[in-house]
Amino acid sequence: MKERILVIFGGKSVEHDISIITAMQVLKQWPKSFDCLPVYIDREGLWWIADNLSEIEIYSSFKRLSKNRKQVTLILGEKVVAVKKGNKFVPQYEVETVLNCCHGNIGEDGSVQGVLKTCAIPTTSSGVTSSALCMDKVFMKDILKANDILSPKYVSFDRCTYLQTKEKILKNVANKIEFPLIVKPANLGSSIGISVCHKEGDLEKAVELALMFDDKILIEKLVENLREFNCACFLFKGHFFTSNVNEVRNKKEIYSFEDKYLSKKDGNREVDKTLSKKVQSLTERVYKLFDCKGIVRVDFLFDEKAEILYVNEINTIPGSLAFYLFKDITFKDLLISMLEESKLDAEREKKLTVSFESNALKIFENVSESLKK
Repeated sequence: MKERILVIFGGKSVEHDISIITAMQVLKQWPKSFDCLPVYIDREGLWWIADNLSEIEIYSSFKRLSKNRKQVTLILGEKVVAVKKGNKFVPQYEVETVLNCCHGNIGEDGSVQGVLKTCAIPTTSSGVTSSALCMDKVFMKDILKANDILSPKYVSFDRCTYLQTKEKILKNVANKIEFPLIVKPANLGSSIGISVCHKEGDLEKAVELALMFDDKILIEKLVENLREFNCACFLFKGHFFTSNVNEVRNKKEIYSFEDKYLSKKDGNREVDKTLSKKVQSLTERVYKLFDCKGIVRVDFLFDEKAEILYVNEINTIPGSLAFYLFKDITFKDLLISMLEESKLDAEREKKLTVSFESNALKIFENVSESLKK
């Protein structure tokens, strides 16, 4: 009997549509050696199965176009998917592993990973802590800084502090970082909610935009004389494999959502060997530092004039799982490797001691009884 793999995608995230595209790519290349159960998470956060989830056309109007749609959920503590029948959820599908195709909040920030861990279901992506730290760009940059890995100069603040001391914060940013600079939501991807500011007068509007998407804001120095690189890393059977390095050919100040996903131009190219090796080495170092698992893409910014390489972002669930960066393996074989590694990781975790016998309860019981007297 084939192992049943849960493929989850969608989610309550501004990257919802990109997650669907990643899932469509995965389902198209799905290895026949595994049984696939696709689960779509809608924009309200509800989980669904349906007969035609692999058809991209249905997501323009999911409730109307999906066939035989049923709401599902995980049963905490068990590797089981339950299907809603009437007012009850009835256990129906046992699953071995989850291939997570969710991008952004909920799916990439450790939330789903935490639920899966309570169910003892392995996943192909990084764990709770790693996912959360990589998703929050402020935490990520703090850790990079503490380990002497360069990222652009930055400041950060939260919504509450900003509302209380707006003028002070805006003045502080202008004093600490030279213009031009970039304002970003701390927990977001796909270049959504990002603005470039060339003068102090641009700051307030940019911050207000970013606050529409997140309660924490990151402001960093815009890297000039810019070249952008992508590289992925994957841990498989104890060995770290780094992908080819691609240069993103972008003439704009920032690589926008439209540039990433809606442009018809193929603007990427491979990088020369010397620089490529430096990027690959740093990609592996970052992967290890953040205790990543699965396929992780690291994005770099390079000041060509100053010859300084900066880490920009860490994507623990990259778009279409970054298969295009791995030139020596097919997407299907890459999926098989991810699923095999998730099982190996689960086997290693099973060997850990998770219980400890103690007299704590008996002592507490005795203390409680003595206090009653």
